[in-house]
Amino acid sequence: MINWTERARDIAENVFVPAANTVDAEGKIPPNHFEVLAKAGFYGISAPPELGGPELSPDDRADLFEILFGSCLATAFTWAQHGGVVKRLATSPNTALRDTYWNGLVTGSVKSGISGAGAAPQPPLLHARRTESGYVLNGVAPFVTGWGIIDVVLFLARDEVDDSIVAMIVDAHPNKGVSVQTLPLIAAHASNTVRVGFENFQVSRDRVCEVITRDEFMAGETLLSKFNATMPLGIARRCFAELEKRAVDTSTFAAQLPTVRDHLDATLTGEYDRNVARAEAAVLAIRAATALMAATGSSSSVRGNTAERLAREAMLAMMVASRPELRTALVGQLAAPTSLT
Repeated sequence: MINWTERARDIAENVFVPAANTVDAEGKIPPNHFEVLAKAGFYGISAPPELGGPELSPDDRADLFEILFGSCLATAFTWAQHGGVVKRLATSPNTALRDTYWNGLVTGSVKSGISGAGAAPQPPLLHARRTESGYVLNGVAPFVTGWGIIDVVLFLARDEVDDSIVAMIVDAHPNKGVSVQTLPLIAAHASNTVRVGFENFQVSRDRVCEVITRDEFMAGETLLSKFNATMPLGIARRCFAELEKRAVDTSTFAAQLPTVRDHLDATLTGEYDRNVARAEAAVLAIRAATALMAATGSSSSVRGNTAERLAREAMLAMMVASRPELRTALVGQLAAPTSLT
């Protein structure tokens, strides 16, 4: 049986971590990073077991995500989007579309990203108008990660007529009716995250993955929130490791990690607020990164330093997939006079 956590740790420590500062400085992810992930099977880990995916518990999956996020954020951020596409295509009623892309997606020869611009935001940012042959897209997807690296994007758009959510596969390259603006992120700039605008862009019916209600989409948000928290937790873990290299006692920080994880697990049963749990994860990363800068000293104020990079990454992780409710919880956590209890 494959130990996916150990496999992730091996890639992280031997391939990604040694290159992380260079990737950040040069703004380019080495192609071999994605080749290593593909060869190790990580592009197919989100496939269900009945379609060849591994038997991974949510905790095992979260652990390997944390490991990769804490090694090279730009690489992991780009790769992580792929899993959402695999999951949606796995259950798509459009079997012809799945047959077209499935083998390539699970092997990593086809790389993908995802945008929920027409799903969660209220009002939606991306709209779909039905036509005889499919849909016409109008609006904006403000954050699409991996442009120029990935091959396709799964866009979630809101139907203008019945408010349903339409998931459709679009090629990730310039096209008529598509505008692209590079976003200068504060960290993980090498992820090539862009703003994609659509003006009367035609999508044929055979590229539609599924049509769901907003309630159906939101039903999966709690589990997604748990996995979104793996980004700051992975960065926090890397900060702990760097602090230990500087002979700093990390026991106080480390004691908070299981508490955050317990709270995230409790959101799955409705026993804890998911926005508060995500905020706790983000604030733990920010505090750990700030402590690392303090322990490193004045050299951490120079761009390119590991501590400085991780501090920027912690700030980015705090804002990924943020919503008004999460931002309120973040401010509350940052203003709290005491740490987690």
